[in-house]
Amino acid sequence: MLLLAVLTGCPRNHMPGGVLDRAARKDVRQLLEQYGCSDKDYENFCVGIEDIDELEECIKECGS
Repeated sequence: MLLLAVLTGCPRNHMPGGVLDRAARKDVRQLLEQYGCSDKDYENFCVGIEDIDELEECIKECGS
């Protein structure tokens, strides 16, 4: 039963707008502010990058 409860809670965490999605968006927002990358530049240069190290590098370059 415990496994069933855990598995049914996972979609809520992983779906768009779920806990992990919101946390990732918050992290990106903090990086944008930290490095001075505008939303428009972020959308032009960095959207679609999934590797966190590559994304952070893109945001750093975007803000400079």
